[in-house]
Amino acid sequence: MGSLAERNGYDVGLHLLDRQVLGADDRPVGKVDDVELLLDDGGALVPTALLLGLPALLPRFGPRLGSGLARLHRLVREAAADQDLPLVVDFDLVEEVASDVRLSEPSPRLLHRMAHERADDPRRCRVGDLLGLAVRCAALPRHSKVLDLRMVGSPNGSGEHRVAALLVGPGRPGALLGYDRRSEPGPAAVAAVIHWLHRHARVVELGEGVEIDNEAGEVRIRAGTSLAPLRG
Repeated sequence: MGSLAERNGYDVGLHLLDRQVLGADDRPVGKVDDVELLLDDGGALVPTALLLGLPALLPRFGPRLGSGLARLHRLVREAAADQDLPLVVDFDLVEEVASDVRLSEPSPRLLHRMAHERADDPRRCRVGDLLGLAVRCAALPRHSKVLDLRMVGSPNGSGEHRVAALLVGPGRPGALLGYDRRSEPGPAAVAAVIHWLHRHARVVELGEGVEIDNEAGEVRIRAGTSLAPLRG
């Protein structure tokens, strides 16, 4: 994987979600509606698939609106039993993340429907499940949330990509607009305002001091864990 991955990683919500996916033949495959993550035996969060289609997109609208839209979608498509599951592109096929997402193989037959067993695997979650989770940390303002996830990996596609850090702070996912991150230049005045509004946002590396509790719907950051400013 090249481009953004070569610059010390990329932020999933900003650089990957909602990007167009193109096969090696330059034909469109679809749009990244979510990303599947696997909690491996070593405790790392590893991306395993790009998820495409309404069953991946609708849950991102939140537990109330998203659940209602997902139920409506299932009713409309009830003739097909598996239509409540998203389409999957193996993350190993991602070759480059730039203004679009480039795959290493031609577009035909890259997509397959997620199996129910995979969807029910407790070791798996989605980026959309983590964005917006409440963050409990004495060093952060109240009502802090997960704003984005930072991914790192080999720039040449060899070796495993993983979620290295969480971007946390008050506000909501997407509110940063990229202006507080080096790879997203913009008008200086707008960048200054955004930076001031999100001056409390921090980057916390995943490790022993960070616990992601999906059941409780929160991330707990132990006292003394290093919190780096968003702008380095």
